[in-house]
This record gives sequence, C-alpha cells and structure tokens, in this order.
Amino acid sequence: MINQLHAQNGWTRTKNGYYFQLSASHFATNNYYSTEGILYGSGSKFISNGLIAYGEFGLTSRITGVLDLPVLMVNRFSTTGTVAGVGNIRIGAKYRLIDVIPLSVQVDFDIPTGNGINYATAKRPNALGIFEEINLPTTDGEFNVWTTLAASASTSDGKTYGNLFAAANFRTQSFTNQYQAGLEIGHLFFERLYVIGKCRIQNKLVSSKETHANASFLYGEGTTYTAYNLSLLYKVNSRLRLVGALADFSGAIVSRRNIYDGVTYTLGVAIER
Repeated sequence: MINQLHAQNGWTRTKNGYYFQLSASHFATNNYYSTEGILYGSGSKFISNGLIAYGEFGLTSRITGVLDLPVLMVNRFSTTGTVAGVGNIRIGAKYRLIDVIPLSVQVDFDIPTGNGINYATAKRPNALGIFEEINLPTTDGEFNVWTTLAASASTSDGKTYGNLFAAANFRTQSFTNQYQAGLEIGHLFFERLYVIGKCRIQNKLVSSKETHANASFLYGEGTTYTAYNLSLLYKVNSRLRLVGALADFSGAIVSRRNIYDGVTYTLGVAIER
C-alpha cells in the first residue's frame, strides 16, 4: 500500500492562496504482516503505482478547502495481472481556530469511487488447472469521515517549523474506527531546499468494535503501523516546487498489522501562491 504522508498543520492559506501538487508513487514488497502481527516474507510481491493530485485553496483567511485525489491507482501481485482504477476521493475543509497560534480543525469526507471489488487474475493456473482471482481494489467501497486537530510553530525567521496533529476516522459498513497522530519537522536550507521529516502512527480507537471479518489490507481494516517519511521540497522559483520523498513503515511505536511493509518512492511537481 502506498504510504502517503501529506501535511497536517495548523496553518491555513490566505484568501485565494493555493497549493497544488501532482505526484507519482511506486511501492513494491513481499513483506506482509498479518492481523496478528506475524511477518510473512516469502510470498508473492505486491506492487502498487499511483498518480496522486493534492490541492489546498484559501476560501477565506480562516478556511482552506482541501482535496486529495488518487487519480489513478494500479495494483498487482507478481503472480497476477494488473487492475487499475481511481482511489478514494478525500475532500474537506480546514478552519483556523485562533489567530495568535496556528491551530486548526479539519473535517474530511473520504468518498469511495467504487464498491471495493476489482479482481486480478492469476498468471498461471493452480493444481486443478483453474486461474484463481484475487481482489485488489483501488477503493475500499465505504464512506469515512476524518476529523483532525493540528497545531504548528515556526522560528522567527520562518526557516524551521514543526507540526503536531491528532485525527479520528469514523468508518461505515461495520469497519473499525481508527485514530492517527503524528509530527513533522522541516528546515529551509540555502533559501530554496526544505528538508522535512515526518512520523505518524495509526491504530484502532479504543471504543471500536472488533476487526471486520473482511480484513483485506487494501481496505485498511485492522491495519496498524508506525510510518515515517523523509521529503525534499525544492523551490525552483516563487511558485514552482519540485518534490521527492521516501516513506516506510515500522513497528517502533505501534506494531505493524494487516499491512504490506515496504518503501514508497514519490516524485512530484507543485505550484504555490
């Protein structure tokens, strides 16, 4: 599963200000952690490629609209054919609570683009001569509502900043509710290059029901992890940005469960005003 760690921060865009990023990501691994946290590292390799659009737009000086759209997701195993489709559309708004401190609350609606069914066919028949099929959906087929509280701070010269956030994901169709929390630290070098480190955890909410019987890792059901990311953002000019990132999972804070664990490589371009 592609590991995307978009910024969660307390700042909002100025009115009519914007940030838009288009990026391509690649993920491939055969390391799977079961719902019990057991590592299976000798199975077929899971491969996923994505083209992701992300945007922010200042509706007012306190409200920013946000859109996160996986325009194209392409999934396969090394032993199957390929399936493709659009990922979940995540659209919402961020409201800056106070002016003195960058503190915001954000509500996002995670909207499925399909029913969560997209079968890939095995490249070779099994022992009975049957070409088996496996579901590799690009959307989980269920509606989510994310609520995020984020706070930010920066040095007086604006070159170093930090973000903290906590979020709850309320899911439908009997899926398990989740929470995330994380931090981000960035510094501007040579007036052009931001080097950014991010860390995020995901776990189920304490009050949530037991994991849904349909526990596909691509539905994120029962999926827990610690994720980290190293990003570079290069300011080509006053508006154009080049973006590169490496992201991975670990069990440092929250153990890995129901997840394929590997590195996500991302390259992108962005414009900002």
